[in-house]
Amino acid sequence: MNLSGFSHEYNATFKLFDVNETAEQQQPSDDEFDAVNTFYHVFQYVCMTLGIPGNILSAIVWLRLHVASKNSSAVYLAALAVNDLFFLMQKLTFIYSIDECASWFCCCSVFLHLSTTTLEPLLVLGFCVERLIAVCCPLQVCCINLHNLHVFLSFFYLLCTCCE
Repeated sequence: MNLSGFSHEYNATFKLFDVNETAEQQQPSDDEFDAVNTFYHVFQYVCMTLGIPGNILSAIVWLRLHVASKNSSAVYLAALAVNDLFFLMQKLTFIYSIDECASWFCCCSVFLHLSTTTLEPLLVLGFCVERLIAVCCPLQVCCINLHNLHVFLSFFYLLCTCCE
């Protein structure tokens, strides 16, 4: 007995299921694949258009001598900007590459992709740990030598890329 006054024929959430029916699940049509693929490519071009100049400007701003010399976080942010710029440039080469992946350029591009995707979260982790130390122990932290930080980041990058 239906007390709600609605018939199950008009209720879109109520659907009868027959266990004896062996209908196959419907696959998305080619039009849906084309729409998703088009959206993906448009989104990639928007990210390239905004990301490449934005990361170049960020790296220029954070690597200025008067900014980087007073703030050790600027070095991490500049490294993130350069890392993202390398990733976007590598992604741009994959968009326009139509040949097989056997040349030295393609192998270097794959290596660059793997190293940038590995280094990104590690740089964020280093930045967060540096900020945590600065917040938790503000009076006990000595001034960080930027030359040592640059050497550490370079060594860290080489270690990450060699371990892949």
